[in-house]
Amino acid sequence: MRNKIFLSNQKNISAQKRTKNSGFFSMSFILILLAIFTWQCRVLIPVKTPAIVIPIAESDVKLITRAPLTVPVKRTINEAFPLRNYIFFEERSSEIPKRYVKLNKNQALKFELEHLRVTDIKNQTGRSERQMTVYYNILNILGYRMQQNPTTLITLIGASAGNGAALGKEYAESVKHYLVDIFGVKGTRIITEGKDRPINPSETPGGVNFLPLLRAGDRRVDIVSNSVDLMTPLQIVAVQADPLDSRVVFSAKSEKLLPLKSWNVELTDENGISQTFGPYTREQESVSGNTILGNRPEGKFKVVMSGTTEDGTKIRKESTLRLVRNPKLKEEALRYSILFDFDQSKAVATYEKFLTEVVAPQITNNSTVIIHGHTDIIGSAEYNMNLSQQRAKDVMDILQKATYEAGNTGIVYDVFAFGMDTENAPFGNKLPEERFYNRTVIIDIVRAK
Repeated sequence: MRNKIFLSNQKNISAQKRTKNSGFFSMSFILILLAIFTWQCRVLIPVKTPAIVIPIAESDVKLITRAPLTVPVKRTINEAFPLRNYIFFEERSSEIPKRYVKLNKNQALKFELEHLRVTDIKNQTGRSERQMTVYYNILNILGYRMQQNPTTLITLIGASAGNGAALGKEYAESVKHYLVDIFGVKGTRIITEGKDRPINPSETPGGVNFLPLLRAGDRRVDIVSNSVDLMTPLQIVAVQADPLDSRVVFSAKSEKLLPLKSWNVELTDENGISQTFGPYTREQESVSGNTILGNRPEGKFKVVMSGTTEDGTKIRKESTLRLVRNPKLKEEALRYSILFDFDQSKAVATYEKFLTEVVAPQITNNSTVIIHGHTDIIGSAEYNMNLSQQRAKDVMDILQKATYEAGNTGIVYDVFAFGMDTENAPFGNKLPEERFYNRTVIIDIVRAK
């Protein structure tokens, strides 16, 4: 019996040793596996790192610098200035506003379009007082041309922007009385109508934003004629200082529509003197080459473009830039403009005949065509930028097709979109006529010498 118990105890001890050894080896194996797993997964542990600078080649954003071959100081512009066929009125007043030029009968007899065609040399960068002076003579231009075209008929459609058709009719009658009393136009040649809203209203049903500005644009008289001669553009001559193509263009574009949060440009000349421009938030900006050069005739610059993405990542690109000013270069350019009603981009199609048959034939071999699109200040900055881009691109496409079919070669197209940028707007934005003229694409044609 004792032998059996001893043997049983021996078996239990052996079993316990085996169990203990097995547990030891199992635990060791688990620890080894855990160590291996931890080593393999160590890169997954999040670690907060500082922002890094990514080379531009590894970033989606492309930083681009484009400079003119020479920097023009000024240029003579022969402009076909379009006449807005609108006369705007103040709220609840049927009197023609004082900003419109009104003549007496003796002055009307001496009125000549030639007086409006030539301007003195002045800096006409940005808003243009001269062009608005032409527009403010719209009543006199209309009266003069009706005298020259005695069979022409017009319809004046007055709209009160929601204050009733009767007030709109009074607007139209005020314009009619001026043409009849001052320029001697027969009243039977002028039909007047009154409406609550104009033919192409800016204010839409249910709209709640920018209502005072929109209604100011809808409070007007539309001039409608059976003859195209009454509203043909007026040829005027002006000298433009610091032309648009004198600008150095900087762009930070993303193909995935992920623009930089902000970016800037630093220019350093041969003497180590630096200029910084920015910070910018839009995809494209430009700086006058004359501003960069200052008083120097030429200069070579190191360009450093740098920016920050929304997540704090920084990108940077270096390049070089050489600018040469040529103040003695006497250039002339032809300028054409097309105008849009509020929020219209597809209206470019209505100008295709004009662009193809009038503008395109003026573009000779090796010409430079500068196309810039603008909007007024109504709406968001992003929307207006896209709108001006689309308008300018559509114009370029039509002109490229027409000049290609004509067999012209060597043509360079420079396209700029400014949206609602007031610094580069052709006109102000305080008055409705200024805002209407800012809804435009302007085409400058610089022919090769």
